[in-house]
Amino acid sequence: MANVIALMMRKGGAGKTTLLLLLADALARFGLRVLVVDLDPQGNASIGLGHKVELVETGTTRLGAKPILTPTVPTVVDVIEADEEGVATQAIQIVDWGYDSEEAFHLGGPLFPNKIGTIGLISCYRALETAATAWKPSELERLAKALLIPAETGEPAPNCEWDVVLIDTPPGGSLISVQAAMAAHRALFVTQAEKFGVEAIPETLLLVGDVKDNYRHDELDVLGLVFNEYVDRSITQRTLITQVEENRNQGIAGFGIPVLDGRLPNYTVVGKSQNAEAPLSAYLAANERETAQKVCQNAEVIALQMLKKIEHPETSKIKAAWSKAWPEAMRTPIIRSA
Repeated sequence: MANVIALMMRKGGAGKTTLLLLLADALARFGLRVLVVDLDPQGNASIGLGHKVELVETGTTRLGAKPILTPTVPTVVDVIEADEEGVATQAIQIVDWGYDSEEAFHLGGPLFPNKIGTIGLISCYRALETAATAWKPSELERLAKALLIPAETGEPAPNCEWDVVLIDTPPGGSLISVQAAMAAHRALFVTQAEKFGVEAIPETLLLVGDVKDNYRHDELDVLGLVFNEYVDRSITQRTLITQVEENRNQGIAGFGIPVLDGRLPNYTVVGKSQNAEAPLSAYLAANERETAQKVCQNAEVIALQMLKKIEHPETSKIKAAWSKAWPEAMRTPIIRSA
């Protein structure tokens, strides 16, 4: 199952975690099982899913008597340090985002009646940053080993238990990003339609190329590019997006990736949902439903393209149901063009 996708962009603040949380929301409402692997030491994906890593004092250092802090649950650090096939399953926490399975889809409920999917999480915290400084080249495949290889018990590999696996990554091109890419089948880029964001696209593509060539991961491919924090009225943003598409069509180096349909609007409701550790779709039944539906619909279009790219067997069924689920009066232009 080639279903593991790493969200990548060398520029900080590009929107990787934002897109990941929106995709997890969409996929769960489609009735699918989605696993989130948080590989960013900031742990924002874990926090957004309501599972910030809690640390407890378990002792003191022999010198200086400084407190030793230990997570209360297994994290991605433990998964990587275990260096065992299939061990990722032992670190998965199930996320309860409070969905109402009887609610209509356009009000935050499931696409198919009474069928809310499952969101799993392997959490992360700052210790990953310290651990990564000691990784040797041979240790950069440990997450792949834990996630993509069956355990000795004969059970399927952990990724096979999920429809989609999304890996959040930190900015830059550190060994953490390499670890993520080595465990992924595809890379999904996300950035803002602004100069620094566009400049980071070829740099991120170089990172993927480095993993393919120097770490012998030929299977890794780029799924596409998503633009974040988009403003319809911005002439500058439209010009930059057009430039990126023209660069690709002209075969200019560093831009040979497709721009996906669906641009994530720059609305405050996105930040509010993250602060509340709630899915964006929860705001479809609230006062900000008009902006929430625009964000949700764009995220859903991106999720559908992603399912098609990984050849998920239920893609056609999901898309057919989705195209009818939104009432005509609530459909934004992205639905009509999808």
